[in-house]
Amino acid sequence: MPHPASRALRRRVFITAAAMVCGGLTAAPALASSGASPTSVPQGVNPTIIKGAAKTGATATGTKMQVSFILKAQNLSALESKVQSGWTGPYLTTAQFAAQYGQTPQVVSELESYLSGYGITSTADADNLDVRARGTAGQFEKALSVLESNYQIPAHGKQRAQTVYASASNPQVPSGLASDILSILGLTNYAPFDSQAIAAKRTAGNAPSGLSDIPPSERTPADFESEYGLTNLEAAGDTGQGQTIGIVTLASLNPAVPSKFWSVLGVKSAASRITLDNIDGGAGPVSVKRGSDETTLDVEQSGAIAQGAHIDVYQAPNTDPGFADAFFAAASDNIAGSVSTSWGESETYIAAAVAAGKETPTYAETFDEAFLELAAQGQSNFVATGDEGAYQDADDLGTTALAVGNPADSPYATAAGGTTNPGTQTYPVTNAAGKETAQDQVDIPEQLTWGWAYLWPMYKAFGAPSEQAAATSASFEGGSDGGYSTIEPRPSYQDGVSGVGTFSDYEYLTPIDPTTVNGLTEPTAFSFTPVPSLGSGTASSGRAIPDLSFDGDPETGYALYDPQFKGLYGATVVEFGGTSFVAPQLNAVSAVYQSALGHRVGFWNPVIYSAAQSAGSPFTPIDIDQQFQGSEYLSTTDAKTGITSALPGAFSSDNLYYTGTPGTDYNPGSGLGYANLGALENDFASQ
Repeated sequence: MPHPASRALRRRVFITAAAMVCGGLTAAPALASSGASPTSVPQGVNPTIIKGAAKTGATATGTKMQVSFILKAQNLSALESKVQSGWTGPYLTTAQFAAQYGQTPQVVSELESYLSGYGITSTADADNLDVRARGTAGQFEKALSVLESNYQIPAHGKQRAQTVYASASNPQVPSGLASDILSILGLTNYAPFDSQAIAAKRTAGNAPSGLSDIPPSERTPADFESEYGLTNLEAAGDTGQGQTIGIVTLASLNPAVPSKFWSVLGVKSAASRITLDNIDGGAGPVSVKRGSDETTLDVEQSGAIAQGAHIDVYQAPNTDPGFADAFFAAASDNIAGSVSTSWGESETYIAAAVAAGKETPTYAETFDEAFLELAAQGQSNFVATGDEGAYQDADDLGTTALAVGNPADSPYATAAGGTTNPGTQTYPVTNAAGKETAQDQVDIPEQLTWGWAYLWPMYKAFGAPSEQAAATSASFEGGSDGGYSTIEPRPSYQDGVSGVGTFSDYEYLTPIDPTTVNGLTEPTAFSFTPVPSLGSGTASSGRAIPDLSFDGDPETGYALYDPQFKGLYGATVVEFGGTSFVAPQLNAVSAVYQSALGHRVGFWNPVIYSAAQSAGSPFTPIDIDQQFQGSEYLSTTDAKTGITSALPGAFSSDNLYYTGTPGTDYNPGSGLGYANLGALENDFASQ
């Protein structure tokens, strides 16, 4: 692995200076008065669309800003076609990618020269697709003809209340530059992205645990390896040696934490195997409240599975330029053979910005370009889909329409969903005095698509007044995000796959109470049906996600160690889950494959969709459409009499909406299902 210091050589750097006059900076003319023809360019995330956002005044002109100019890739159609068809090598170097698909050096130079005229400095990545600029609010206001204002953004979903700066209007640049710019990110410092990690509901009832006594109910990375057929590969000595894993994250890591976790598990590796790459100044101090537990779990899981791999952590601010820049950095560095992230936002948030005229779908194309570069260079790429089931926007704008997340929706990322492992789960029911009056129990008969509908009949164990109250509470709307994109088209590798264009569903939750905000009308509440009938539908277009799924349900989840948990949960080891676990686990699996095969394996999707439709498929599709009810599956035992009776209600294999269709290869709740990873390696070997 190249020494981290070599990263600077992998990026083509331009640092420009403003013209000097009499020892001082001269102000360049504002665009409106420069004689240039101004053309609007799409910006990224815009928090002014959020209901309740309140302008509080003008942003101080001296406020420092980081703005990223994402350039349009050349020969894009040819690149997309080649990646969707299965680019198996020879893979490109970053320089080769820049020459074939990046913007021309002339375009980069002209953009940087323009910015320099306003006193703005910039750095261009080696792929010629991302130019990162640094300056003040006043400088960017003049260069881009925008007005930065301060806003108070109220708390909503998982998002905390924030005080931010933002531009209510899209930026403008001279028309000669605008034609080559895809989007301009960073006119706001709003933190829009959510981590896809979630604690188990029964955490509060668990006895406090530490590293010395991880409860048997909490899985470890070794369980993932044995349950999904990876053990033989690792026993043969293929542990990711000589490989580098890339983690893209929006919260900082303390490397000593995963190192301690590994030592208890018998993984002989130290914190020195971790390299921290601070993008755009980094993600700030380590803080669980800001998502550091997400970064910790990504590194703990991937590092324990691929024990021989080095880990590069690209930690960036939780802003749209930070997120995009981290991916472009991982691509331009071209060090990591596989990359993953467990952060995202809903497509509905993007759609709301489009409807309000604040954003266009080019925002999603920004991530597509970065992922296409990763694929062309042979770098595998995994994105967690999310944890709100079929209703991903519940944690963004708070709407209740069917929605998937971005950037998991990209056709050029492998979208990682979640399942629920089989077994018995028991939850105590207590009275106001804390005395146990009953035990509620659910028996999961086999590996199902993760959806928390099975928890709702046990509402008394969670202190809810009714099953309806539990079902319609945001805290119980957990499940593997999946469904159909309204932004991204269906990729060719999904064409003809049974179950992609048609689906079955159980509508436990029916979206109601539509509200119009900024031109977008969406439902904002649910009605509840305890035992819905099986429905069906078609989806003629749109990228379907996830691509594949593994255990992600927190109630059948994994031990996560973080010392900061002590103050939150009374324990340093807590049972966690979420699709957050699946993405870094697959990242590590890719590193194991690479060490076994002696080369990068590239973008997974064309290979896995082909494998899933083969006679000897390594996949087990989750095509179950039956409901589970009665005392065999849902029951309660009275603590005083010992009598067991059935709980009313039902659950099924679904992500709160999409369920399986028998005989099909694909399910919008869990994708192709789960794989025997040892057998799947053969499909990559035969490329």
